[in-house]
Amino acid sequence: MVMNNIGLIGSLFLTFCAVPELIRTIKNKKCHLGWGFLLMWLFGEVFCFFYGFQLNEIPLIINYTFNLLVVSLMMFFKIKENLIYIKNIIMFSTHNKN
Repeated sequence: MVMNNIGLIGSLFLTFCAVPELIRTIKNKKCHLGWGFLLMWLFGEVFCFFYGFQLNEIPLIINYTFNLLVVSLMMFFKIKENLIYIKNIIMFSTHNKN
């Protein structure tokens, strides 16, 4: 029972450690994390979600679902940032041809 509680507390810390970075990302409308980190985080959470689902551990499923939401939001801002960058390059190169 004690180890279960320790595990749940550790899980909560790991879940909420991404919240400050998510707030920063939403505030700046820019994700400061690299693609490698985001993709490994995403795949890790997906695999862990299925593991928790297989074990039928509701606390794990909630934890991984929340983390999937966080990493998805951060990836949304990363993709949006990259699309704006590409658009600016295209506009700049088109503008310089005239």
